[in-house]
Amino acid sequence: MFWKKEGEKKDSSKSKLKAKEAAEEIKGLPDPLKKAISPSNQPVLMLKKVSKSYRDKLVLKDVDFDIFHKDIFGIIGMSGSGKTTIFQLMSGILKPQAGDVLVRNDLLFDKKRDYPDYVSVLKNQSRVKKNFGFASQIPSFYDHLTVEENLMFYGSLYGLKKKRVKENADRLLRLVDLEEDRDSVAAELSGGMQRRLDIACSLIHEPKILFLDEPTSDLDPVMRKQIWHLIREINSQGTTIIIASHILDEVEQLCTKVAILHERRVLGHGTLKELKDMFKKGRIVKVRFDSSRYDPLSKKLKKVKGIDRTLEQDNELIVFVSGDDLTIRRVIKAVESCKERLVSLDVSDATLTTIFERLTRKSTE
Repeated sequence: MFWKKEGEKKDSSKSKLKAKEAAEEIKGLPDPLKKAISPSNQPVLMLKKVSKSYRDKLVLKDVDFDIFHKDIFGIIGMSGSGKTTIFQLMSGILKPQAGDVLVRNDLLFDKKRDYPDYVSVLKNQSRVKKNFGFASQIPSFYDHLTVEENLMFYGSLYGLKKKRVKENADRLLRLVDLEEDRDSVAAELSGGMQRRLDIACSLIHEPKILFLDEPTSDLDPVMRKQIWHLIREINSQGTTIIIASHILDEVEQLCTKVAILHERRVLGHGTLKELKDMFKKGRIVKVRFDSSRYDPLSKKLKKVKGIDRTLEQDNELIVFVSGDDLTIRRVIKAVESCKERLVSLDVSDATLTTIFERLTRKSTE
């Protein structure tokens, strides 16, 4: 559940005591048993060699990765790379040609039943709909209804009792900061407020996994940060979130893990640190001259082995380095040989952008 209900605070001390006792019990167990008991050790969602075609066109091939509880999992790729298709496969809207999407049994069923630990998303559609939330690029709320009416309507679609829908709607309006706009017609809201309403509609039934397809596309930087804050808040309250985005900055800021999708395949996935470890030699040097004249330096750097490319951006020269420390020293030497006044020089590790560029370039070579 992604929020705390009233009355839960009274039992918080008991819950903490029980949690402490459980932790002490686990601490004394052998390592293999600890591993088996720890829920964080088991993925909540698994894609197993998933492939998808439309007629004769192959869209996804052998996609394979795991998503864990409370991940903010980002799927990045260029436009048309299959991000939306992979979302529809994970939520059971589409059927794969090969492979399967598996969800942990206890996410769908309240009580332990005679089911395996993992069940197919496609074969448990009614349960999946009750436990998954989906906010697409195109808003799904109704323009002519008010904010509150939209939430009440979507709650009724999930078969929730009116009292529960009202309670959920009240909490969600506070969560997405639309409480004072509950009586506003949806069509009259700003772009950022509409995006928050759309996310609220996808949460009305208290899903355990939330899918967000391009959650900040077409929003200005201020509104984008507001949505980032909202996503973190929802995640902090226990909801696993999966984001599809082509905005690499956004994914790097938000996501705990990332999968890079390119030309029908997942080229790499894991934490940002794990992805960066694939490119230990990949670094960026940012040079800023007082004059902002970089042509002479760019010409010198073209002769340096281990430099991928240079880019002038925001009055800086950005140097993408694939070489080792010797290459960095040569870049610094080239900078020092220029007659321009140096304002700043910064060396940093590879960003998600450089990792994405290298992986996608390598796949096409």
